[in-house]
Amino acid sequence: MPDSLFEKNISALRKQYENIAKCVEKPLSDIVIIEEEQDITPYVTDIAGKKVLAIQKGDKTYQLDSLYDNGPMMDLWFSGLKESWDLNSKLYMYGLGNGEFVRKFLQSARNDCKIVVHEPSYKIFRTALENFDLCDIFTDTRVRFVFWPVLIGNYVKSVYESIFDYTDISSYALSYYPNYPQLFPEDVKAYAEGLGRVQAFAAANQTVNDNFGAFFCKNAISNMSLIEKSYDFEKLADLMPDDITAIVVAAGPSLDKNIKELAEAKGKSIIISTDTALKPLSLAGIVPDITAILDGKKDARYLSQEDSRRVPIVCTPRGGTEFLHLHTGMKFFTNDYSDHLNGILSSLGHGLKKLDSGGSVANGCFAIARAFHCKRIILVGQDLAYTGDKTHSSVTVRGAKKTDIDELEHVVMDVDINGDPIRTSSEFLLYKEWFESRINADKELEVIDATEGGIRIEGTKIIPLRQAIEEYCTAEFDFSEIIKRAEPLLDDEAKEKYRESIKKIPGQLKELRGIIRATMVDYSSMRRLVQRNDYHSSRMKKLYDNTKKQTKRIENSPVIEYVHVQLQGKSTELLNKVNKLENDEKQELLTVCDMGERYLGDMDTAITELEPYMDIIRHDFGEEEDNASDK
Repeated sequence: MPDSLFEKNISALRKQYENIAKCVEKPLSDIVIIEEEQDITPYVTDIAGKKVLAIQKGDKTYQLDSLYDNGPMMDLWFSGLKESWDLNSKLYMYGLGNGEFVRKFLQSARNDCKIVVHEPSYKIFRTALENFDLCDIFTDTRVRFVFWPVLIGNYVKSVYESIFDYTDISSYALSYYPNYPQLFPEDVKAYAEGLGRVQAFAAANQTVNDNFGAFFCKNAISNMSLIEKSYDFEKLADLMPDDITAIVVAAGPSLDKNIKELAEAKGKSIIISTDTALKPLSLAGIVPDITAILDGKKDARYLSQEDSRRVPIVCTPRGGTEFLHLHTGMKFFTNDYSDHLNGILSSLGHGLKKLDSGGSVANGCFAIARAFHCKRIILVGQDLAYTGDKTHSSVTVRGAKKTDIDELEHVVMDVDINGDPIRTSSEFLLYKEWFESRINADKELEVIDATEGGIRIEGTKIIPLRQAIEEYCTAEFDFSEIIKRAEPLLDDEAKEKYRESIKKIPGQLKELRGIIRATMVDYSSMRRLVQRNDYHSSRMKKLYDNTKKQTKRIENSPVIEYVHVQLQGKSTELLNKVNKLENDEKQELLTVCDMGERYLGDMDTAITELEPYMDIIRHDFGEEEDNASDK
């Protein structure tokens, strides 16, 4: 096949996937491929005038095309994917092959449906680029292409978390290009398991939003004044040396066994404590170097010890505001999907660093250690299990209360550090998998599990805490001297601009409400036209086009994030229904009107709930003079 077809495909690929194009242009010797690709040889043969893509693997030949007309086979394939395609559904497809199955999907699915294509093989992809015209696929906006050789580490979870949406859970379909599962059985298994973990993460994240959404808004708004006075986390990380051992202290039940040993590590390591572990550490006479909070409901009880309130803290705009306002020490804010606030700060050149928290504060503390260049991390109190059927250290807020076995949440079984059965939970397993994926992805990182109990975390070295401290905490290190050099997040000029941006929020929220209510009126007018069977009229088209325009304005509002978060707990049921389609055109239009008006009504209610928080802004930052928003 002439090189011109390859170049044509590369040119199309480069328009949306520059990194993939660069990768494919490299020779095979420069590419990291999956182990199962080592012994395959793709080739294209001409059979009765038709190009057929085939693979030689050992003594077997696998055809990736039908020798005859592909049409009936692909019709059968598509009809077997789903009974019906909901609005904005996705197909996750393992294997691109020669592209014909992707084209079949694009031709047969609804125009609003999308396909995410995962190609694991450099050799197959390169052969396809040289022999088949794939330009239309690479430039189609309904296609998202993922190529294994350009990915690193736990590739499925890390990449697909940015692709997989909560609404995909009940509406997506999964398919495999013919013979790919036979060629790459282990990678197919990893792909399916990774996608399953992403699905579980999306569901868990939505549950958090449902339970904590209202707290997140109140916290973010109440903490805006604290951000103004905070310090720069990234610059603090830059001050850290490369060879310091970190000890991450969580508040699992096993912490009671060895907490006093930590006194020997003070001044010879950096001790990073979860918020829940602050009280037990204080009672043991140990002040950690730095702590962290993620929980939106974390309250002042966790700072009952006076010395805990002065420990420098890594936090997020959504963290428990009662806790953070009682805390008197230095604060280092990081980003936790607070896009509005981070957008303001980024425009001033002071965007917040995103920490890969994994969902738990202990995961977050581990991420802090990595941001601090620590290549050795010792885990303490990291049970991730109901050790002795307890949830936390006995001196914590939660551990002080006896928990009966039947009160434990989402109990599942796993194995402990000795290989024996132990009770854990589905949430704990997600946190455990997060640790394991980060350990597996970083070959230079050494992780020691000195919890002396709890679940087995693969990739860790299990030894007692005393031994870990004796072996790994040997150099003198004074974190207090490092943190004295920390810089404020905002200088005086940036603070003034930050304040001006925050003062606009009440006016922006008022403007958003006006657009929402006007759009609700349009939906109501559309419903009346549909009920009169007048839904093919120019009036209907005008209203429909206007709702699309107004919806775009709503979603582009600077403060829409707070509305979305505020109504999370109320809208989960609606999100599960909003994509469902009706068989009858009239009924479908009525459903669209009902769902649109209901969703906007929920938004309007959310704004009513947010209005009291505007008083916090006015109190902390003053009233904007003309109470107007940016146009």
